[in-house]
Order: sequence, then structure tokens, then C-alpha cells
Amino acid sequence: MADARPPAPAPDDPRAAELLATVDELEMLARFDRGSAEQRAEQTVADARELGLAEIEQRAQLIKADLLRRRGNVAEAGRIAQAVQRWATDDDSRRTLARSHFVLSAVFQELGDVSLGLEHAVRAVDVLGEDADPAMRVDHLTRLGDCLALNGDEAARDRYAQVQQVAEELGDVDRQLMVLNNRAYSETLFGDFDAALGFSTQLQAVATTSDVPLHIGRLDTVARALMGLGRLEEAEAALLPGLRPEALAASLDGDAGADFLLTLAEVRRRRGNVAGAQESLDESVRRCEEHGLTSIRVRARREQAELHAAGGDFRAAFEEHKLYSDEFMDLQSAQRDARARALQAMYETTEARRQSRRYRELSLRDPLTGLYNRRFLDEQLPRLLRRTAGAPEVSVALLDLDYFKLVNDTCSHEVGDEVLRTVAELLLDIEDGSGSFAARMGGEEFLLVLVGSDPRAAARRLETLRGDVADHPWSELTGALAITVSIGATSTAGLPEPTALELFGRADAHLYRAKRQGRDRVVSDLT
Repeated sequence: MADARPPAPAPDDPRAAELLATVDELEMLARFDRGSAEQRAEQTVADARELGLAEIEQRAQLIKADLLRRRGNVAEAGRIAQAVQRWATDDDSRRTLARSHFVLSAVFQELGDVSLGLEHAVRAVDVLGEDADPAMRVDHLTRLGDCLALNGDEAARDRYAQVQQVAEELGDVDRQLMVLNNRAYSETLFGDFDAALGFSTQLQAVATTSDVPLHIGRLDTVARALMGLGRLEEAEAALLPGLRPEALAASLDGDAGADFLLTLAEVRRRRGNVAGAQESLDESVRRCEEHGLTSIRVRARREQAELHAAGGDFRAAFEEHKLYSDEFMDLQSAQRDARARALQAMYETTEARRQSRRYRELSLRDPLTGLYNRRFLDEQLPRLLRRTAGAPEVSVALLDLDYFKLVNDTCSHEVGDEVLRTVAELLLDIEDGSGSFAARMGGEEFLLVLVGSDPRAAARRLETLRGDVADHPWSELTGALAITVSIGATSTAGLPEPTALELFGRADAHLYRAKRQGRDRVVSDLT
């Protein structure tokens, strides 16, 4: 069947460059403008798929997933992020893998599993690496700080300090504001309201200097720091700029300003302004019911009970508190069910990924010996041969069993198969975690790829391997027939742009010389 995928565009194709620029831009936004980002991400996915640009498509899928999460569709966001993570793992795309961990850390935070969220945040930072774009490093390290804070780990403070310095050095006002806001919020979690106020004050100063209005989520953070210190008048003053219709309409938190208005109601009630508090609470409730914000609506019940009590209507306060208690229990049950469904859906996706990887692995293995096959070799060797600065040397060796036809003719094909399996087990010793591997080329011929060893060390390993085969106790299997191997080897040393074909040709010529010189030997140019 013909390959239905479109041919990959040329590297200088303007369409590819345009799509890459779009996905770079969307990834680098500190907070997405949901009015246009979702449509742009959708279009980028479709266009990249049409052009066969797999990595750009997967990166755009992650942007979609994060937008879905912000909109409340956490399970779907998790499924997409895990699917992308599978692709990034299989295709060795470190950047995309790091971004998938970044999105999954937020997904698990939303699901209430802050430990798993922290695990993904750590991986997001580690996989991204220190040589990544500094602004992206800020985003990943900030999320790590957020997860540490939610886990009650004060190491969050060090992470925030680190990324705040980087954001300041970059002159990136948006990220400075993000980090300062999250630092202030984390200090409220730790109960250090003085520190929270300090970061809130810095937040306001940066916003003022840069002429950037604080959105209502950040105003809420400032007010909560002040509330924690009992400075209620200042807390209300900090919230007032958010009452402008355009500020409420621009809420980035998906709650249409309802949470902000609930905070304002609490501040006004604590200041004794019951009527003003009721006005704010009524507007918060209206927005909750308009937008289906169940969680905030339940918290509004509790505030309403407090307002009834502050106004002296204790019966109404009692009735409202009963409603709050009942709805809070219902909400907890619904949230548990929603989390369970989301985690189950993601678990099923994980299992599907494991099965997919299992079948892929099987397709890359020789069924008789369990070694990698020619398909794996064709995928991996070109990647290993890309010569970049600091790339490890690669040695390639062709190994052939001597007089193997005699084994099949004298003993049996079943014994021959067992000999091949035993030799394969001996060859597995080269797979040491460096990327080195053994593959069966077909029949009694094998190929060894040694990564990272200098040529002389590779030659010594091959000589040891030849000796291990010759010294193996074969008599129990083949009687008087000895089993030996001939090996021809070469390496990338001194080759600026080596190709697999070139290395195979040189190794094959050396193998031919080993056969001509009497077999059971290694012939190479590994010096």
C-alpha cells in the first residue's frame, strides 16, 4: 500500500517557516489570549498535518491541550498531552517531551494530585535542559515552583528567586509579573503574609513602572496578602481597579470575575460594609449561575451565611449555612467522580501507550534472537551518525559465524537456531546504556554499533567478544564442532560526514579480510 502521508516540505518552504513561527509564538506566551490562540492552534494542527510536519503538529496539539485545561476539560487535555508524550518519546523530540511534561504537571494539579504534578514539573525542567530559550526556562521553573509550593515545600522560594532574576535580566515584564504574583500567592500558602505583601508590592511597582494594568487575578493576590495582615481598607482599595467592566470582562481565569467579586464581598463584610458586600456577592452569584461556576457558587453560599449573621439575621444565616454544607458535600462528591473519570481516561490512554510501545518494540526485534533488526538499524544509525559538536565516536562492526552451514548440516537447523540465540546473548553485553546495540542482519550475520568508545577501546571490546564466543562451552550443543566468529570493524573517527553506507562498506571489506586470513579474528582500522 502506498504511503498516504504528504511529502515533507523542503526546509526552506515558507509555509513550514510560517507554521514554526506561529507555534513558537503561542508556546512563548506567558498566558494565552484565549480569544485567538485556540483558533490559531487548531489551524496550525491542521496545516502541519497536511504538510507532514509532525513535530509542529504535536507542539500545536499541546497548546490546544493547555487551552482545554484552562477551559475545564482536564481529561481531554490529559489525553492529548499523554498522546503527544508518547510521540515525543518514540521520536526522540526532547523539546516536545519537555512541553508535554509541562502541560501534564498542570493537568495533575487540576486533578488534585499535586505529587504527580510535581513529578511532571521536575521532568519538564530536566528534559528541557539549561540551553533552552531563557523565557521558556522561566515558564518551566515557575511551574516547578508552583508545584513545590502546593506540596508545602519551601524549596519553591529558591526556584522563584532564580526565575525572577532571569525574567528581570531578560526585561520580560509579563514574566516578571507572573513570577511575582505566584511568589506572593505561595507565601500566603506558607502563612507568611509579610513576605506575600513584599512580593505584592514589587508586583504593583513593576506594573506601574511598565504601565501594565494588573488583571483581576493579580489584584486578588495583592488583596489576600493585605487581608492576611488585617489591612482591610488597603485590601479593598487594591481591588477597586478590577471593578471596571473592561477589567472584569478580561478575566484570564475562566471565572468571568466571579472569584474576584467574592473576595471583594469578604473584604467589605469584614470592614462592616454589609450592603456593599451584598452587592458584590450578588454580582458574583449572578456570574456563577450564568457561567455554571459550581465551585465558586458553593463558596458564595458560605459568604452569604456570614453576611446574614453580620446583619443580625441568624435564622437566615443558619439556613444558608445548611445549604452551603449540603452543596459542599455534593460538590466534593462530584469532584471526586470527575477526577476519577479523568484519571481513568488518562490511565486507559497510558495503557494504550504502553501497548503501542510494546508492539512497536516487537516490530523492531528479530523474532529468533531477540536482537534488534534491520528496521531498527535503519532508524537509529543515521541519527547516531549526525556529527555535531561533541558528538561521540561510533564504531560499526560486522560479525559473521564461521562455517555456520556445517552446524545446520551436521547437527540440525534447530541446533543452528540455538547457536544463533546463544551468540545473540553474548552480543547483548555491548548494550551498556551508552546507545550501543547489536542487531541481526540476517542468517548468521550480525552488526554491532558501539557508541562513545574511542576506536582502540572499541577494538578491545570486539576482541573480548570474539574470545567469549570461541571460549563458550559449545560441546554440549554442537559436539566436536567449534563455534567462532570473524569480525570486520571501522569507525567514524576522522570522517567529517560519515554515512551508514560508507561504514558498512569499510566494515564489510575488513570482514572479508578476516575470512581470508583464517577466520576467528578481528580485522579493523580501529587505531
